[in-house]
Amino acid sequence: MKGSRGLLPLVALLAGWQLMGDPASIALPPPAEWFRSLAELHADGELVAALAETLSTYVLGLALAVITGALTGAAIGSSRHLDRALTPSLDFVATVPGAALVPVAVLLLGTGRLTGVLTVAFAVVWPILLNAVTATRAIPAVRLETARTLGFSRVERWRKFVLPSLTPAIVLGTRVASSIAMIVALLADIFGTGHGIGRLLVERQQNLDAPAVWGLLLLVGTFGHLTAAVLARVEAHLLRDWQRSDQ
Repeated sequence: MKGSRGLLPLVALLAGWQLMGDPASIALPPPAEWFRSLAELHADGELVAALAETLSTYVLGLALAVITGALTGAAIGSSRHLDRALTPSLDFVATVPGAALVPVAVLLLGTGRLTGVLTVAFAVVWPILLNAVTATRAIPAVRLETARTLGFSRVERWRKFVLPSLTPAIVLGTRVASSIAMIVALLADIFGTGHGIGRLLVERQQNLDAPAVWGLLLLVGTFGHLTAAVLARVEAHLLRDWQRSDQ
């Protein structure tokens, strides 16, 4: 409900824009024109194809980042030697903006879907990895020692004690990474790794098709908002469960 109320200023802005906007404007057409352009793109099949390509790059890259970041972060956090040796370098690499990686990735790997997926994964893995490192460090040593004394195998200790403790941190890192992942996926399209929404945006901008550009931006923003809202709810639910189990 609070999130819905927070959208009221945006809704009011769009309503005012619709009332006062000029349908003939080449830069600021009213929202009704955006939806008309989106409907035309959908009828032509361009919108569905572009959306599917961008979303597949986004989902595959984010999934690869979650798996890699969680496992690597847990391994680093559970080893003092790895922690001391790698964390300073990881902190440095994590400060590099994801957008800056796209042209470098295209230069090294060429164009194509795989380049987009790997670029998204590398750009967004850091908040997940560093959160996993911190969460692993925070697991009380006595808990793992008790599990070892009770005869739990290494795999059982990880499954029953380590991974449940990491889940809230990984979900938080994923929520942070999700918005970055969409930006990088769009930039990857623009730099030629695919024919997704980013490429469609550039083509429509070059054709001075302002309604389509605004409509595509609204579509991307809506997806980002819904994704963030879902992940925030998942994070809150997991955090409540984790706090209850930790008591």
